[in-house]
Amino acid sequence: MTFQSNYSIVYKYDGQNKVLLDLPAYLFVRPSDQNITFEKVGFKDAEVFVLTPQYQTGHGLEGFVFAIDKQNGEAFPLEIVKKDHVSKTLLYSETAPTLRIEDEGLVIHPPVGAGTPEEDMKDVIYKLDLSRKQLIAE
Repeated sequence: MTFQSNYSIVYKYDGQNKVLLDLPAYLFVRPSDQNITFEKVGFKDAEVFVLTPQYQTGHGLEGFVFAIDKQNGEAFPLEIVKKDHVSKTLLYSETAPTLRIEDEGLVIHPPVGAGTPEEDMKDVIYKLDLSRKQLIAE
């Protein structure tokens, strides 16, 4: 099923609404009309949530990443930094195991397709930098 509209990701906390991200004219592709959920992983200092609008692509999944600081409850989108490239979305494999935390790093299985170089097939570990609001690849 596809759903296309203008969307806002809103964080509700202590009776306040905070828009974390606007997605104008965005297309969600889902296997059913069930509510879309965020994947959640826990770091020591923050909970991290990933919203993946398309459940399958054949080329890897693309997710929007948000964090909630455990100390002050602040929520914000995270930038993804890999090889000096900054992105608003995280790319990961749709066939590999789900996202997981290992030694305070987010382990990502990269999307792999025909012609993917061997060095790009290895798991990537992202460290959370709350002060910079980023996940940074090691």
